[in-house]
Amino acid sequence: MNVLMLTQFFPPELCAASNRNAAVAQQFLRSGHDVHVVTGFPNFPSGVIPKHYRGKTISRERAGEARVTRLWTFASPRRSAALRLLNWASLAGSASAYLSDPRIRADVVYVSSPPITLALPALLATALRGARLVVDIRDSYPEAAIRMGIWDAASPVARCVGSTAGMLYRRAVCVVAVTSGVRDEIVARGCDPRKVLLAPNGYDCVEPSTSPPYLRRADEFLAVFVGNFGLAAGIDVILDAAALVPADARIRIVLVGDGWEFSRVSDRVKSEGLTNVELLGARERTDALAALAAADISLVPLRAGLEDSLPTKLFDALAVGCPALVSASGEAARFVEESGGGWSVRPEDPRALAEALLAVAGAPEERARRGAAGRRYVEERYARSRSAAAIVSRVEECA
Repeated sequence: MNVLMLTQFFPPELCAASNRNAAVAQQFLRSGHDVHVVTGFPNFPSGVIPKHYRGKTISRERAGEARVTRLWTFASPRRSAALRLLNWASLAGSASAYLSDPRIRADVVYVSSPPITLALPALLATALRGARLVVDIRDSYPEAAIRMGIWDAASPVARCVGSTAGMLYRRAVCVVAVTSGVRDEIVARGCDPRKVLLAPNGYDCVEPSTSPPYLRRADEFLAVFVGNFGLAAGIDVILDAAALVPADARIRIVLVGDGWEFSRVSDRVKSEGLTNVELLGARERTDALAALAAADISLVPLRAGLEDSLPTKLFDALAVGCPALVSASGEAARFVEESGGGWSVRPEDPRALAEALLAVAGAPEERARRGAAGRRYVEERYARSRSAAAIVSRVEECA
């Protein structure tokens, strides 16, 4: 069958959504289907479009055997809510115009969300071709934004997004949820539970670089955060905890990544003189994994209220044998405890995080034990290829 994948994020962009979409696309190809990815010019997380795309409105490429059509997208290195919305809306507009071409074939339209703005071209492509719609939901909106206090539940934008999400769920033959909490929210919005497939994130079988992107100092304890500096990440709790850690504890915190909050976090580190915190910026996936593999502990913070979030960074850390210290509640806390791969403390509680860092730093044997347990747990249950295979199998049944 002809699978049209519509997504905001796709390699070479460095983020969990990009990795998930690439894995699903490859699984469709392995199962003998044609895959056509429609996405924007790469720009996440830097907001900078590579030079060879500038001045173009469309670019046709290959990612292995998959056809990739990249469309004009507004992007800016400046960070603001308005500019991010313009980035999303520009791709939705470009994709809607492109997909109106009747020569483009699709038996299945597979759309990845967030952002919810891709609902318009997804619904358009489905209607024009009589195709089956499959929706992959990584974070349920507007629920996630309401819990973080970004939107009021009664606001026009929350109601509009909720109506759009409901329309997607009703039209879809399959709705894929990454966690049980997201699945429950999809069903609560009126989606038939028989449509919903739980297909969690996981780790990719990627070999880390031979050396980490930092120099390890003698006798120091190294805590590493690797991921997107987004609103949901709650990185402020790491900085607040760093300020509480005694200087003689020899604890160094390395932050690897980029995103919405990077400039503000960098300004905080400088203005507050947090000499035990180092920012490295975004790194290629192999280098990011090497940063985790060489660390003593992986830091996985989340904003309070994000009960249904299970970050991919947690799978990545455990997959390379690095135990995790989770500052979160809900699914992330339960996961690290059930896996035996680390510790959890309350979200947005810097004192609890600082105390846990000090305790973990003094327990090397326990760290080794939990690192090994976590690695066994994810290897047995959470290879990303398993989720991708489950998604493709369900789509084949529905289509």
